[in-house]
Amino acid sequence: MASFGPIAPHYDLLMANVPYDMWAGYYRLLLTRHQLDPDTLLDVCCGTGTLAELLAESGYQVTGFDLSEQMITEARRKAVAKDLQIEYHVADATSLDLPDQYEGAYSFFDSLNYITTLEGLRDAIHHVARHILPGGSFIFDLNTPYAFEQRMFDQEDQRKRALIKYYWKGDYNPETKIIRVEMDFERNDEVFQEVHVQRAHSDEEVRDALRDAGFITCDIYDSYTLDRPNKTSDRVHYVAILPD
Repeated sequence: MASFGPIAPHYDLLMANVPYDMWAGYYRLLLTRHQLDPDTLLDVCCGTGTLAELLAESGYQVTGFDLSEQMITEARRKAVAKDLQIEYHVADATSLDLPDQYEGAYSFFDSLNYITTLEGLRDAIHHVARHILPGGSFIFDLNTPYAFEQRMFDQEDQRKRALIKYYWKGDYNPETKIIRVEMDFERNDEVFQEVHVQRAHSDEEVRDALRDAGFITCDIYDSYTLDRPNKTSDRVHYVAILPD
């Protein structure tokens, strides 16, 4: 079953309670903490573009891409409706080849966990780095193995008043570090399913991939804070910077 296919037209409804404003503010906080001031941004695995829209409205020039054609269709529709000049592409992070470079790149909401091999992760980081100008940054988050071990993907909302009902059940294999999440949705009597698969990339694997891609600075935070991660951190943010 596809990921981010049938859910695409309903995705923003599903994410209605997600604090995108806080995400945008946290991204700007990390930029400030590392004395970064980009004007042009690349949204890696942008989904329906909500975060890209907020940053564009703040004055950044944003380009986004996603592997899901359905999600990009929604992102383009929203940008036109809001008269925002955001350029969107359907592209795979592991083989990314866009015509431009950017002063910064970012990826939020565990998008890179959907790359389910170490080789794929390394390829994605390498290809993103090629699209960042010297001195630029790549800021991204990841779910940790702890998140999978604690079954944080086991979620449901079956309330009668729910605009979209869902039931998710994850199956995590600690040996492969892969979690397979079966997702059932219901919206206006329409029932559909998706299967999402993620990998828990280790800190060592991420740092090694960043170093090999040319990043010289790599800091990690317990997500949405300026604290270092701890053993119960379920999400972490990386700040990686290329040399000038």
